Amino acid sequence: MAIIGKIREKSILLVIIIGLALLAFILTDYKSMFGVNEGEYGIGHVFGEKVDQVRFNSLEAKYGENTWNYYVDSLIMNKEYDALGLSISDKEFNAYLMADQGFGVIKDQSIQGLFVDSITGKVTEESKKLGRIKLKQQLDQAKKNKKDWAGVKSYYSNIRKREKYLDIISQGIYTTTIEAEDEYKNTEDKKSIRYIFKPTNSIEDSEIKYKESDLVRYYADHKYDAKYQNEKGYKVVRYFNVSNAPSSTDSLEFFNEFNVMSQELSVAENDTVYSNLKSDLKQSFFNARSTAVPENHFKAEELFTYPPALDTIFQSADIGQIVGPYACGDKMKSKTKGLNYYAISKVIGKTPTRIKARQILVTISASDDTLTKKNQAESYLNQLSSSADREITFNALKSNSADPVGEYDNLTELFLNYPEQNRTSFYGEEISNFCTNSAVGSVKLIETDRGFHIVEILERDNYYLPKVASIYKEFKPSEETMSLKEKESSTVLSALYRKISKLNSQEKIQAYFDTTLIQGGYQPKAVQLFDNSPEIPLNVLSEPAANKLIQAAYKSGAKVGTLVGRPVRDKNTYVIGMVYSNRQKGAPSYEEIKKDIKKDFLTAKKNEIIVKNFAGKSLEELAGSESVKPAEVSFKNMNSIDAEVIGSLFSSNGPKENETTNPIKGATGVYVITVDKVVSAATIKSFKVKKEEVNRTSIMQLVRNPMTYNQNRKPSEENYIINGLYERANIIDNRKLLNLGIRN
Repeated sequence: MAIIGKIREKSILLVIIIGLALLAFILTDYKSMFGVNEGEYGIGHVFGEKVDQVRFNSLEAKYGENTWNYYVDSLIMNKEYDALGLSISDKEFNAYLMADQGFGVIKDQSIQGLFVDSITGKVTEESKKLGRIKLKQQLDQAKKNKKDWAGVKSYYSNIRKREKYLDIISQGIYTTTIEAEDEYKNTEDKKSIRYIFKPTNSIEDSEIKYKESDLVRYYADHKYDAKYQNEKGYKVVRYFNVSNAPSSTDSLEFFNEFNVMSQELSVAENDTVYSNLKSDLKQSFFNARSTAVPENHFKAEELFTYPPALDTIFQSADIGQIVGPYACGDKMKSKTKGLNYYAISKVIGKTPTRIKARQILVTISASDDTLTKKNQAESYLNQLSSSADREITFNALKSNSADPVGEYDNLTELFLNYPEQNRTSFYGEEISNFCTNSAVGSVKLIETDRGFHIVEILERDNYYLPKVASIYKEFKPSEETMSLKEKESSTVLSALYRKISKLNSQEKIQAYFDTTLIQGGYQPKAVQLFDNSPEIPLNVLSEPAANKLIQAAYKSGAKVGTLVGRPVRDKNTYVIGMVYSNRQKGAPSYEEIKKDIKKDFLTAKKNEIIVKNFAGKSLEELAGSESVKPAEVSFKNMNSIDAEVIGSLFSSNGPKENETTNPIKGATGVYVITVDKVVSAATIKSFKVKKEEVNRTSIMQLVRNPMTYNQNRKPSEENYIINGLYERANIIDNRKLLNLGIRN
């Protein structure tokens, strides 16, 4: 009864507690349902405002991994477009895509390829006509789906708006006569000099006596110097990995396995089936796709490759011969995300490395009589076959051909079978077989679903590519070896933890970490993580390993000396990382730049000593200990002399002819200079040409550098204007830290 009494006494309190719990549950569910994120950062900031996650999520279904770039670029650039009232009419949009009415071909890989002549690699009037037909077919297909068409229109409209925006900016760039005159004089005003130079590093650090308080004072005087300011906060994580090499036992077992497979592959009834059965990479085929090329071949990005050093061996190999095992080269490594593969290859055939051929194409429309068209094609075949000058005959017949290209070079059997994105009408199995195996000069009529092809073989190299059945195996440590590597890295990490926890300064922590690497024979590596968007490229570390380093750097309480919690598995090795430095945005703390401060302090003190030793002495007096060097310099041609020294020479109160300077401190040492001769720029009446030249250069630097696209279609611009807009937006991409549960 006493318990019931207590419950009754606390009933009001219990109701309040339960009510609060229910409210918290409801709010949590509300956030989950509607994507509301009450954290400070959310998935990121643009212009100091949190990214709208609901809108971002809706765009992600359309743009996938490119959503962030699209979203951020839209926010930044649309502010500019709206301010200028920029828009794109349907008429302009169509002419822009079609390279019509004065527009050139868009410099976008998915469109430009349609307009390029597949043989010459250039855009011609003929290839433009063909390109418009191909592009219209693709656009008509996209228009059948409103969502697809809206995406296409939005994407290319934004590119066009950007071009118009940069055009407007270009028109605002103007060089004055005074600026042009300065630029002219900076090049043409020259001085012939002789000088003595003593480098700062000629004095040992040990010769400079100082206290910690001297460094602190130097820091206080210089911490706001531009060289020490940080536009972005960042952390540097230094890391190393134990060797990823297999053990000697692993190597023996690995190559013994290859020896067995070589024997079995050499006698296999079906070599392609056997190689695919045994290979880690299933890349053996029953047709022309089995062609392999050396790594330096122009098709190496698209085909499987072997090291160039093996080219002679493959060339001379007999059909059925086994080549290898051999280490796959860098091209194969890039295709296998950096993994270390070995291979053996059985030569199952050979194919010409280069074929040159041409065709007259007679197409058949729905209203045409097939027999009439065939007779027409046979007439062309007979004319070309029996001609005494086929070049003249072919050019005469070409006007009747539905193929505007006609002549093709650098063909291979493989790409005659499988056309590159259907850019040509010259492909197919029968065309491929004819061009590969028939005699040079042969002419044949070949019928395909595209019409009647009158094909002539013009040239074929006697240099052959191998067709191969290959077995690829990753050369990696066994799990037993990996277990030993894990123990080694755990031992090193434990020792680092014990020692670093007792050190009381960043300098000592960094020094101990570096010493550990040197003594262990480990290769030091480092990544810079920007606080606004910490990211480690996947070609540096695997994603799981990269995430562990980022977590260590940004977890609560992380500071210089913070280590990963345990050795991080990265493919065939283990990684140990430590927060090596931490730089905040703006003016740095003393600890952050102590190394730089010490270095610059010592440099300043050494230069003071050199200046003192040089003071009051002429060039001739100094020549006994230092060599006198001649040079001709201008403001634009410094002739390897420090920039600040050149600035002193050409300043309004700089030395005149036959004058000697006082000692001048440069970035790397101290100079004493005698000016022997001054050559002033010739007087010119007009700076119009120079103004135009400077204007063009300014536009190229600020605006006109072309936009390119990487393989993920992310824009890559070296453009001061666009980069400046992005800097002003102060973009924070918090997706990585949010996903890792570090910052919300």
